[in-house]
Amino acid sequence: MLSPLFESLVENSMSLIADEPGDDTAMVIKEGEMFSDAENSEEPKFKLDLNDKDLILEELHDLMEYSRIGKVKVLQLDKNSFGDAGVEVIAGSKCLSKIVSLSLGYNKITDRGAEALAASPHLNQVRTLYLQGNGIGPLGIEALANSKTFAGVEILYLKNNPLGVEGAKALAQSSTLKNLQELVLARTRLGVEGLAALCQGEVLANLTLLSLAHNGFDDRAAAILAGCDHLPNLGTLDLYGSQLSEDAIATIRGSQKLKSLRALQVDW
Repeated sequence: MLSPLFESLVENSMSLIADEPGDDTAMVIKEGEMFSDAENSEEPKFKLDLNDKDLILEELHDLMEYSRIGKVKVLQLDKNSFGDAGVEVIAGSKCLSKIVSLSLGYNKITDRGAEALAASPHLNQVRTLYLQGNGIGPLGIEALANSKTFAGVEILYLKNNPLGVEGAKALAQSSTLKNLQELVLARTRLGVEGLAALCQGEVLANLTLLSLAHNGFDDRAAAILAGCDHLPNLGTLDLYGSQLSEDAIATIRGSQKLKSLRALQVDW
């Protein structure tokens, strides 16, 4: 049962996600009516932002029993440090079956937590998954990469997790992440070897954005990316923090295989 103080925090952290009106829509809808409609809708209409609230495990359990949690579409729980035990509570909660965007950045999550998420029978509506700033390594990445639960994920943030070469291989060999459109792998310790492994994977086929910043790349990375057969739709490539020469940058820009590339982000 939620304490009055915690319930107040949750209530004040809920906001309505308004539908975008069509070009032919000129109606003015009163805020009260919008909330009433959202409350009665079968579809989730709310965002719950509990970032950096020092949530403890008991409060997470209470949150899963909150009467309006099933109305939440976007759930933000970054920077609460509840670790794998907290993630297991989230993964096991049937009330989150309508969540479309889930953010769990900076929560001290390890492979154990990633495996719990991957095995969840309730999170299969998630399309955007933020896991940046955790301790997820190759085993956790392998679980996520082969998770049927996350087969529909379109945006995946793994920035600042220790994937390394083996994690890159696990992503490349994914049998389920076929709908990815944005993949953020900044500061994941890939190195040139990890990049080469990643670029072997069809998991990249539908990407429009790929962030690879601060992964210890040199000019060899440019040749790997320029020769990658799996990035025909890539529009934005982030390589900040890489040691690339002007010739290497020109190699990427001139690649016939990166035919959709419009934005190449480098240090200069």
